[in-house]
Amino acid sequence: MSLEDSVERVRDLLVKRMGGKSYLRQKGLIEAISSDLGESALTVRQCLGRLARQSWLEGVSPEGIPFAQVKIIGYVPAAPVDPNHQRWLGVMTDKGIVARDMDALAPLSAKLADFTESDMTHILDGLLQLRYNLPDESGQHRFLVSAKYLLGSSKLLDVLPSLALRAFGITIELFPNHPLYVVVAGCASPRTVVLVENPAAFELAVTTAAIESCAFIATFGFGLSKASEDFGNQLVGMVEQHFLNAVTLVREGSKTPSVKELFAHPNITFWGDLDTAGMQIYERLAKHLPAIQLSALYEPMIEAVTLSNNRHPYVAAVGKSGQSTFQTNRDDSLMMLDYCREWAVDQEFVTAEQIVRLACKRLLVRSRKN
Repeated sequence: MSLEDSVERVRDLLVKRMGGKSYLRQKGLIEAISSDLGESALTVRQCLGRLARQSWLEGVSPEGIPFAQVKIIGYVPAAPVDPNHQRWLGVMTDKGIVARDMDALAPLSAKLADFTESDMTHILDGLLQLRYNLPDESGQHRFLVSAKYLLGSSKLLDVLPSLALRAFGITIELFPNHPLYVVVAGCASPRTVVLVENPAAFELAVTTAAIESCAFIATFGFGLSKASEDFGNQLVGMVEQHFLNAVTLVREGSKTPSVKELFAHPNITFWGDLDTAGMQIYERLAKHLPAIQLSALYEPMIEAVTLSNNRHPYVAAVGKSGQSTFQTNRDDSLMMLDYCREWAVDQEFVTAEQIVRLACKRLLVRSRKN
């Protein structure tokens, strides 16, 4: 490759790196260009020196050494106009989208290039509606959410740039994209059906004698990484979708009725973490299961939250940053929110002995004593 070719490659890279900036920092610039282009540092210095001598660069010595803020002062051809990008911007402008949201959604244009302006408008409407409904849709399978809001396509939400969607206010990790399973275990004629937020607590419960008088239901996702999974919201999502596309698994040795029969049981309780997110899950379940009540398995957790060595704050290290209280008209939720307003206790705190003693009972909710 000739030096002239290298000069043009360095010129193009500088234009790209400059973007909307007014200058580039001199420190480390040669090394960065060398790494990006696979050129030697010597060649990069020669190219910078030539561009400086041509009065195209400022802040670089004739020998190619950056000594100040590096600025492009020469001619830069205008970037070609992307018609698809302009169409997408036009759709957002016609819809009256605010500048902040337009900036966030602008990168979607490349993925929407094959759509008509009419389709783009429908997609934009769907994204606005999804953002508004995000709390209610959390935990739903991503394909179901995508088909519901984006032109009936189950795949489109996965195709759109996730960083752009996040900047717009839609975190797609809230919607699992792997198969969802509902797991049931228990006896043939359970006294109580307990909906369990987290699989670890479910696994402990089904190893106890409580399995002889109760039925337990939990969900889990399929995949190597569980970091992005939100089991409680998955459970709510499946209830809201009447278990559409969910796979039901019955634990070996269990004689439980079908999931549909269990959800028609007159005595259904919920057992989750004692935190605001757990109460939000309970509230969502109650919209579809009006007779549901809180499980007495919350009793040891309520006692624990009053003790400084058994409770934890809402911080990132315990996976609870960002949780906040919410408005509700339910007396049980209001009283439970009083317990967990500042501190939380995870349901895995409950022991096997306590599960046997309390699993079939409903919680008698009482106000927290100061």
